[in-house]
Amino acid sequence: MTNYDLEEVELLNWQLILSLLFILTTIISISLTYNQILKHNHKNLLFSSTFEQDILKINRMVATLIAVGFIIINVRDKKVKQAYNLCDEVTANLQISASVVTFIASLIVLYVAFSNSGEDDIENPEI
Repeated sequence: MTNYDLEEVELLNWQLILSLLFILTTIISISLTYNQILKHNHKNLLFSSTFEQDILKINRMVATLIAVGFIIINVRDKKVKQAYNLCDEVTANLQISASVVTFIASLIVLYVAFSNSGEDDIENPEI
């Protein structure tokens, strides 16, 4: 294995971990949405309103950290590929830009989660 391969494998491992965390946050969002459906149908809830708010805030913070992680991975990936003269600048910059846009979206949903604190209905947007 070359140094390039080792560095790429490390980045791919981090990407795998962040992707799994993203799947987990999506499952949590689905359960929060289902809890809202139960609330509107006046059925037994999965989570109390307070616990639901706490879960939402933590879930949004994790999503924001995941977005930061993807920015870091994409910047490092660009640098690794540049070091080995394998970089397609346009594609690398597009990936970094997409990560930044995702980060901005995650900040917005994080703000919404904290600004709606105490309300009966939660805002549960997906990134």
